[in-house]
Amino acid sequence: MICLGVDPGLSRVGVALGQDSLAIALETFPSAQALAAVTELAAQKQAERIYVGLPLSLSGQQTASTKSAIDFALALSATSTIPIYLLDERLTTSASSKAAAIAGKSSRQIKEFIDSESARLIVESAIASNHTLGLELGDYVARNS
Repeated sequence: MICLGVDPGLSRVGVALGQDSLAIALETFPSAQALAAVTELAAQKQAERIYVGLPLSLSGQQTASTKSAIDFALALSATSTIPIYLLDERLTTSASSKAAAIAGKSSRQIKEFIDSESARLIVESAIASNHTLGLELGDYVARNS
């Protein structure tokens, strides 16, 4: 299955590609351009599913970033017919920050690396679970309205 992972943020949105057992970070887009870029990328790559990271607090509660990610997923669902799933992304930024330090990224490179690497970790989680993790967007919205 070909899928995209998306790590939406206020300034930037990281995107990764997953296929079979492989997950690779692709790129990071400015938030203002991300919706169109992700929609186009999903069509180009013939993605069958899009996983949008859902930033919850460590205790599992929603935060201000959670609402922003849900809004992005809803906007994406209005521009694409590809199924969209929300996937808990707790600790992906922390893991990505450690990977950036190990990779020796400069302070200028770190932010974009963290966003796309976080998206890669989202896709990797989906692949590792055989695509059983996450909650379809419509189900999530219905349960949390």
